[in-house]
Amino acid sequence: MSFLAVFKSTGWSWLMALSLLGLSACAPSPAQVTSQPLRDHSLSTSATAPLPLQFELENGQNLTGRVWQNPQPRHIVLGVHGFNDYSKAFESLAQHLRTELGATVYAYDQRGFGANPEPGIWPGTIALLADLRHIAAQLRLQHPDLPLSVVGESMGGALVWVAASEAPGLVADQVVLKAPAVWGANSMPWYQRMSLQFMNAVAPDMTFTGRGVQSLGITPTNDPEVSRDLSRDPLFIKATRVSSLAGVTALMGRAQDLSDLPPQRSLVLYGLRDRIIPPAPVCHWLKHLNAAGSVSDKLDFAIYPEGWHLLTRQLQTRQVMQDIGLWLAQNPLTTKTNAQQAQASVCAKLP
Repeated sequence: MSFLAVFKSTGWSWLMALSLLGLSACAPSPAQVTSQPLRDHSLSTSATAPLPLQFELENGQNLTGRVWQNPQPRHIVLGVHGFNDYSKAFESLAQHLRTELGATVYAYDQRGFGANPEPGIWPGTIALLADLRHIAAQLRLQHPDLPLSVVGESMGGALVWVAASEAPGLVADQVVLKAPAVWGANSMPWYQRMSLQFMNAVAPDMTFTGRGVQSLGITPTNDPEVSRDLSRDPLFIKATRVSSLAGVTALMGRAQDLSDLPPQRSLVLYGLRDRIIPPAPVCHWLKHLNAAGSVSDKLDFAIYPEGWHLLTRQLQTRQVMQDIGLWLAQNPLTTKTNAQQAQASVCAKLP
């Protein structure tokens, strides 16, 4: 059997999951919609349309973004989206934090994503880190007297973790990682590592669309409206290059292997129904943190037995939304746990 045949039989479904393109392929049928439980509408939000924004970088370039303004903000939040996604990902969370926390929430389309030039072309981790650090520093200058929190989802969570943990650090008072993408090559079977290396060498521009992953049980949310919206959104990337998968895998591995923790208060949120970043690499990451002995009382966890990958874009978002708002305000969480307890919960999901 050729190496390409081995790749097709063992690596195809994994690469589709890794690309997070279940989001573009999981729009449910009408029958599926009617069988879903009701969406949690009990959150207190007063919707306001976000304003478009341009974030100016040091080199004079701009990144597209948006801001959910509070007329009298008590908190500033910066959202960092996931792979193939863009700033719109923070709509529901921003509305909640604006109302409940009194926050002004900013989010930007990362370089190579959303409405920026060359969408789908991996810009490199160095550029992504530089952009995040620069934007956070600019928000600090604009709002010097308000607490600044950075919330990263999936790939954005991995990026925030690296930016805050490694020199020169991240200008922020608190960081939140939602379903952080900590799925590096070290926690992949040999055939997955070899498949990605081989395909990146011979066909870096080959793309994956994620069609068929629903039949494999790979879906990021149980909310059919979110699924439909993502599948129709022209700014959500639906065909992922192999070179981009290699780039995001390197970033995820960098985050997964870190032993030094950010100096900021940090909160990690993870759902045990997550199949985009499945329990195995998260278990590997938690074991690494606990074995390194670097876990401190500044690092909190919240593990949701019924949580999906898109924790703030699933049907039951009430607990997650409330937890983020309470934690940012430094109020107690009933769901809060420590690293050892989080490891036990996540690793128990392994076969």
